[in-house]
Amino acid sequence: MQLDTDSTQRSAWQYDEPSPGVERFITETFDTYQQQARLLIPDEERAPPLFVVGGAQSDFTRLNPLLYRLQALGIGSLTANLSGHSLASEPGAREPSLTTNREEALRFHRHIAPRCQTVIGHSLGAAIALKLVAQQTAVDKLILICPAVYPDSAHNAPFGPAFKSAISKPYGFLDCDSFEFLRQFPGRVLLVVGEFDGLNSEHHGQGAGTSAGTLWLAGAQRYSPIPEEVTRSLLKSVPPPHLECLLLANCDHGIAAHLRTTPVVADQVAQTVAQFILADS
Repeated sequence: MQLDTDSTQRSAWQYDEPSPGVERFITETFDTYQQQARLLIPDEERAPPLFVVGGAQSDFTRLNPLLYRLQALGIGSLTANLSGHSLASEPGAREPSLTTNREEALRFHRHIAPRCQTVIGHSLGAAIALKLVAQQTAVDKLILICPAVYPDSAHNAPFGPAFKSAISKPYGFLDCDSFEFLRQFPGRVLLVVGEFDGLNSEHHGQGAGTSAGTLWLAGAQRYSPIPEEVTRSLLKSVPPPHLECLLLANCDHGIAAHLRTTPVVADQVAQTVAQFILADS
């Protein structure tokens, strides 16, 4: 594994912020393009590095408010840029899809796979993380942050109109083997959700089994793209002894932005996540 000390893509990052410790970069060459991942290395390691799968329209800096705090707490992480989601991942694969992203993530994950015990999936990245962890017997902790789940048939659909059409069928997300995977998963799951995400769509004028969308609620505009039934199905799929939940008050789907603007909350979330990772490790 070649670790570079700097990134030639830095000018394209969403957030160019100093890390609280060492950062290194890994470049992988695919058929016609390259992608890069960032490894955050703590000064004193307390747990093996996490693998992080980011959400739509994000690069490996989007979760800095959480990952930097974990690094300062002794927990490193490897996060990859995935095709179709950010300026830092361009040009990337032609017609990328969830399947493309999973293959890219697996390629990067192999660099830490022998030691990696924890995977984080954020939003769209949670759908990818669930598929990835199903292939990794060493992973025994899964952290899902405002998680999305999509029908299995959507994973090969190129991002854009085809993907949107594939995920728009009411209750279509139930046709996904990730729920069965969670029922059989022997490890532990931490579910982190915002108070105003996963809202009941019918209560807000939308059809059942779909997203409540963007709405004005409790004095502010809220974004709730995750159907309530997705969150409920995830909760039902994980055996209670293996499940922990963290609900963030006054927060919608934009958890990364919420952590960035409320550092006290970010501190608390990082402490909770660290405790989950370090328990029994």
